[in-house]
Amino acid sequence: MKTTKIKSLEKKRLELVNLAKNIVNKYGWNDSLFEKISSRHRIAHEELAILFPDGYKQMLKLSLDYLNYELENICSQCDFIRMPVHKRIKKIIITKVNLMNKHKDFYRRTFYFLLIPMNYKLLTAYLYKTVNLMWYIAGDNSTDFNFYTKRMILSGVYSSVILHFISNDNLLETEKKLDGNLLKVSKIPVIKEKIQLYKKSLPSFLRLLKRYSF
Repeated sequence: MKTTKIKSLEKKRLELVNLAKNIVNKYGWNDSLFEKISSRHRIAHEELAILFPDGYKQMLKLSLDYLNYELENICSQCDFIRMPVHKRIKKIIITKVNLMNKHKDFYRRTFYFLLIPMNYKLLTAYLYKTVNLMWYIAGDNSTDFNFYTKRMILSGVYSSVILHFISNDNLLETEKKLDGNLLKVSKIPVIKEKIQLYKKSLPSFLRLLKRYSF
């Protein structure tokens, strides 16, 4: 989602996502979601079907896209020029966690749903888009193998933080977890050098994520 003007149709969809949050908090993401939205908020089921022709998973993807949209907008106001890379990444991830913490039950339900094995394509697509955006915000201009190495490492860091966040109500503990994981980001040059020796025999994890990007 671009950080330009959100189209009116997208605004309508986002309004419905916000209406759905309390329902998702209680019942999770499932096939009965539209029926519950229609009943509780007196919205025609046909309207929901038109706005979300791919069903409730399209609504889920929009909620995650908009979360990234908010992240990019907030971080566009930050001065990252004098920050070392690991501090930029920390600022970006903490901003993301704080955004999710405003609706923690909703995002907890969302990530538990994504962790179901049959939803791995949704999860890998979200993960790729998010870490790619984070590196973009941080000012990364790498190409070729370095591009994929950075995203592979950050996907591990970010995934670990998210898992800690959804299972722990202490944000300070989540930040400590992040601080420990960010050591991996500072070691990217060393890790990249080691991986270069074996890259011909290793599958490209990030290429797989990119393939499933929605």
